Amino acid sequence: MNQRISTRVIPRKLPMAAAAFALLLVAGSASANCASEDPCYEYIPYYNNDPFTFCTQGVPWHCWAPISPQLGTYTVTNQYCFNPVSAQQYARVCPKGFTVGGGGTSIARDPADASP
Repeated sequence: MNQRISTRVIPRKLPMAAAAFALLLVAGSASANCASEDPCYEYIPYYNNDPFTFCTQGVPWHCWAPISPQLGTYTVTNQYCFNPVSAQQYARVCPKGFTVGGGGTSIARDPADASP
């Protein structure tokens, strides 16, 4: 006696208003955390997407070097091979990862806090 057991799941249908509300709720929570003109995450095509190395070493082969990651300032080391795209990304990304002054967390280490 072969008995077949059905494994088919019958989906429940949500009313259209509930589905629309859920969609707005998800979209609203994402937009509350990240403004469209100021994204929370930006891919860094250098150093295997490592923001710490990018912000502390810059991109030397693009002929610029970092001065202050906290402020996003850099210096051009050679104007003939300077790549402004990577330098502008540095100025845009790095100040978000570092804090200036006290009161916040920072990926930068203060030498005065070093253990003996």
